[in-house]
Amino acid sequence: MEASKIDGRRARGIRTRDAIVNALMDLIAGGDIAPTAQRIADRAGVSVRSVYQHFTDVEGLYADAANRSFEWVRSASPDIDPGWPLERRVDEFTDARANTLEMLTPFSRAARIIEPTSTTISENRQAMQKWGRDRVAKVFGPELSRVEGADRACLLGALDTISSAEAWEHLRTSGHSVKSARQVMRAGIIALLASVDR
Repeated sequence: MEASKIDGRRARGIRTRDAIVNALMDLIAGGDIAPTAQRIADRAGVSVRSVYQHFTDVEGLYADAANRSFEWVRSASPDIDPGWPLERRVDEFTDARANTLEMLTPFSRAARIIEPTSTTISENRQAMQKWGRDRVAKVFGPELSRVEGADRACLLGALDTISSAEAWEHLRTSGHSVKSARQVMRAGIIALLASVDR
């Protein structure tokens, strides 16, 4: 009986923690990139005290949200076969990357607020950047394999940069629609890869 009570409390605790993280992510997705503990608690349907019981500081709460975002990015990114024709790979990659970056934009903005004082958030961003760079290297591996040394590193860096969250943020805040920003990314990738045959 006592064990079932403990298990019940643990399950409730997990549900409450999940509700708090979900509330934070919902608020950020809705444009509230720096919500107060009260707004998070209200959205989660819990007390502010519960927020602080489950998360001793803001960093821990944002770290959980960042980890969930990273998990979503990995699970939502379709496999792209490097053996496919280049045009198909470019189209599949830019469509998927544009959708992901647009969805992540409010989370990226929220993370930038906390990152200067959070090692955890900084490490998560670096891990996401590495994952994105590795994905670029895999998808466009056939073209990159035809370039050596510093030239290969430069081409990979340029492909990674034009498909980055920072480039997407610049495009979207400078007046490009999602469609237009995707077209710019696609054109840039094609132009960079065309240099391989020059």
